[in-house]
Amino acid sequence: MLPKILDEKILPLIQEARNSNDPNSLKEMLPIWMVDRLAKKRKITDDESSEMVLVILEVFPKMWILSLSYHITNVLGFFVTYAFNQYRNRFRHGQIPESGELYLQLWNYDSPANEEIPKELLEETSPLKSELEKLPTVTALVLSLQFDLPMKQNLKQLLLWKLRETGQDIDDFYREWEEKRFRQRQLLSRLSGMITRYTRKLYETTDPNRRKWYLKQKKLWISRRSRAIDRSFFSEREIAKALGISRKAVRNHLSQGKHELRKVGKDLLHYA
Repeated sequence: MLPKILDEKILPLIQEARNSNDPNSLKEMLPIWMVDRLAKKRKITDDESSEMVLVILEVFPKMWILSLSYHITNVLGFFVTYAFNQYRNRFRHGQIPESGELYLQLWNYDSPANEEIPKELLEETSPLKSELEKLPTVTALVLSLQFDLPMKQNLKQLLLWKLRETGQDIDDFYREWEEKRFRQRQLLSRLSGMITRYTRKLYETTDPNRRKWYLKQKKLWISRRSRAIDRSFFSEREIAKALGISRKAVRNHLSQGKHELRKVGKDLLHYA
């Protein structure tokens, strides 16, 4: 039987290994800790436990590099899931429970939950790009400003022309835009981190009362993230000032644009 290692003991060791850039000090304890967490969710024999320790040691260099993509507050969940996936690949015992399936989807270690998708790739794959082209140009521009949607060159040129026409400082406008975008990304990252945290807790606990409370908290943070996504990027007043039109005109463009996009798909704006 493998020795028991507490989370409180392993986490400082992981942090120390990161600081020193020397993961070798973890090779003795981390695989044992991972297999112990695996055993809490899977009925595995002592022989399987020993074999899993060896399996983890074999893939340790790759696993360690992948783990560096995760914040220290989330990394234990990554290691648990990595062990779970290695076990599934090794022994192929049955299907993953529903709660584990959700957890594994969120903790896909080849695509970290806190890894940011390059903006260029997002713009290329966004279905909004083609739908915005079908809208009147000013309407598409107003929508793009309110929800920070990807702009094609014609919209960028129109915005630049409008800013010059209204006598605004172009550098200040784009600097403010980047600051807004940075704050939004920080907010969404924090909210996503909390969702991930309670998903991990749901996976790790079997106590019904705790699971009920963790599920409630997870739904709360999902709701907060949805509200943050739906929140206007530029306000009606800011858009009106930038484009030199009235707030009523802005509202009319928004109403028209949202109506047309909903005909195609009600969730299109969430691709922003």
